[in-house]
Amino acid sequence: MDLGTGTMANMLKHVSFEDLGGVALTHLHPDHFVDLYAIYTARRFSRAAGTPLPVVAPPGSVDAIKPTLNGNTRTEFFEYLHFMEARGSDEMDRFEIGPFVIEAVAAQHSVPSLCLRVTAGGRTVCYTGDTDKSPAVVEMARGCDLFLCEATFTSQLPMKIPGHLYASEAGEMARQAGAGRLVLTHVWPTLEEGTAREDAAEAFKGPIELAVEGLVVEI
Repeated sequence: MDLGTGTMANMLKHVSFEDLGGVALTHLHPDHFVDLYAIYTARRFSRAAGTPLPVVAPPGSVDAIKPTLNGNTRTEFFEYLHFMEARGSDEMDRFEIGPFVIEAVAAQHSVPSLCLRVTAGGRTVCYTGDTDKSPAVVEMARGCDLFLCEATFTSQLPMKIPGHLYASEAGEMARQAGAGRLVLTHVWPTLEEGTAREDAAEAFKGPIELAVEGLVVEI
């Protein structure tokens, strides 16, 4: 889910490229999708070539990506990557990729964005992507084993940018959803991650972790 810079290099430490069965994108800000170009290039030159990789994406993704491509790449890109665009509304969309069931509803961000819920083997992960407070996102996270929630801002700042969450709001949404475990992500780099955890813990009394590179969470 999501492919910011460096995602593919880290992924290859854990799983071979040929075993990648699909991708789900929350939105098309570069820090959430730019390594999709690396995925395309790898598929083009690997033995996986000719097998389109499923890509769950927000509405309008194909039209948004086309202008970034030129020449033959504009055609080939979508031969190797098969886009399945969600409606991006409060009505849930459902996709199946291998053993994974992916559900998507609209998140509240500055561009079309999705909140994703992925279920496999009786376990469920909900990932907010970038979002502001949203009842639809809370419902999507209802009873999930792991809630991966954006927490861009902390109590260190008196005001936040719309389309994102305070860590305290992430904790409150996890509490409302009855999530089993909370992982905070997308914390603004100049803010203190320890403060983010403390803010979230005021509302959510379950386990709280911070998303850091290389973190492995078993559910």
